[in-house]
Amino acid sequence: MRYLIIAGVSLCLVFLSVVGKAEEATLTLRFIDATSGKLTPVRLHVRDASGEHHVAQDALRFGGDCDMSDTGAGYTELASALNGFKDRLTNHYTRSVQFYSDGTTNLTLPAGETEIEVFKGPEYLVSRDKITLQPGETRSLDMTMVRWVDMPSQGWFSADDHLHIQRPHPDLNPLILHMMQAEDLHVANLLQMGKVRNFDIAPQYAFGPESYYQRGNYLLVTGQETPRTHFLGHTITLGAPEPIFDPENYLIYRKAWEKSVAQGGINGFAHAFAESASLLSPYRGMAVVLPHDLLHFMEVLQFNRGGYDAWYDVLNLGFRVAPTAGTDYPCADQNIPGHERFYSKVSGPLTYEKWLTAVRTGKTFVTTGPIGDFSINEAGIGSELQLDGPETVRVQGHVVYDPDRDRIDVVEIVQNGKIIKRLSPIERAERIDFDLELEITESSWLALRAYGSEQSFSGSSSPVHFAIFNPTSNLHTGAIYIAIEGQPQIGESVESQRVAREWLERLDDLREILIPENMEALGAQLEEPVFDAVPTETLANNRKQLLHEIRSARAYFAAKAERD
Repeated sequence: MRYLIIAGVSLCLVFLSVVGKAEEATLTLRFIDATSGKLTPVRLHVRDASGEHHVAQDALRFGGDCDMSDTGAGYTELASALNGFKDRLTNHYTRSVQFYSDGTTNLTLPAGETEIEVFKGPEYLVSRDKITLQPGETRSLDMTMVRWVDMPSQGWFSADDHLHIQRPHPDLNPLILHMMQAEDLHVANLLQMGKVRNFDIAPQYAFGPESYYQRGNYLLVTGQETPRTHFLGHTITLGAPEPIFDPENYLIYRKAWEKSVAQGGINGFAHAFAESASLLSPYRGMAVVLPHDLLHFMEVLQFNRGGYDAWYDVLNLGFRVAPTAGTDYPCADQNIPGHERFYSKVSGPLTYEKWLTAVRTGKTFVTTGPIGDFSINEAGIGSELQLDGPETVRVQGHVVYDPDRDRIDVVEIVQNGKIIKRLSPIERAERIDFDLELEITESSWLALRAYGSEQSFSGSSSPVHFAIFNPTSNLHTGAIYIAIEGQPQIGESVESQRVAREWLERLDDLREILIPENMEALGAQLEEPVFDAVPTETLANNRKQLLHEIRSARAYFAAKAERD
């Protein structure tokens, strides 16, 4: 009798299994680039009639490393790095579970209606379809990815300057590149991150040319985010052929940046969108290192927010610094590489050396999706015009975007940090063109910026960044510089004097923080492992040199502030 019961249960399980399979369907998706006609990597989400999201069995695995512990995540070789990869992400913008495909995807789905959305960065339209699958059906579906704008054809290539993806072995290159192709991100700067005791966060197998991995117009390269402290700001170095790590002089940023420049690299501050009172603000570090003219770029767009005040100050002091953008993926729950990105203008085929030159010369614009460009007397972003005297110049440009994902409410021309022209486009206009005449009476920098309406991302499942950082559509170009013969240059202006006085106050504040009476409390703060993790002995050993750096910077800003 017992055997009959077991046999009956087995038959029942087989029957249920057969019924379950009959209620399922198989779907094969292929994603075709409309321009090339070839398969192309994408990011997508698939949702059934009940609202459940599905992930393909062959979803492209991807990863990221933001383990800030002194020991790190241990991604030191291929197997451990792959163990840190996953097959799905939660998109906080679309409130959906998504996954990556290398161009072909196979899914087992419940019979019934299925909704599919496919993404490939901001230059491609979102491809959508809704199909009904019959029980037991096997179906194939091709979905076409169509560009609404083609920036590479105009010489503009997208980049994220701030990605933390473990790459300890070159065999990971094809996997990571497919992810970047899915986001249509042409230059992916993979930053090895370091603290005094650990320079192995998101480790890279090589620096310099040996780290380059390029297929067509898509390129992976190694950079670094170190030195980095919340005390002085987080630095990024790109293009240096060797890692630059000096734990003994960790708080003396100038020394690291001088080594980078000597090697042909470029330096920037991360999180430069942050206000001066923010934990992420790099104002203190900038005030100390800026006089040495080692700063090439500033990350002014991140975490769904643009912040330009610090960059405007630097430009008004007479330095020519490019605006850049980066996601800090996957830190702070940022999970879409290139959501904040920047474009650089490159002449001819893309190479990393040309790309570095474009950033170094300020030929960039930052965006969350909208595209913009402008010129003054036909001179483009990053250029300098020489005028014999005050003159009326011709300013031409445009802003264009995909209205399915972005919205632009205001377009502005900024001169020396002040809005001098504001254009309010017609509701939901997809393109805003302008052709203006502006009178220029002083040496100036001008730039174009645009932004969209506010939208809340509040919700229990969303990180704080998405709840408070608005608006959602952001665009800002690099500057065009105008010098007027016989007049003070930009760095000699009244505005430059005002900025110099403000930065003197920052240096005085920093000097006050470093008085002997504060050392114990400051040391405890910097030692905190999750943030700076700077040993108290490093602070003690660097204090004298840091005070010297402050005195040197004070002399520079004092001279600017007192200029007649």
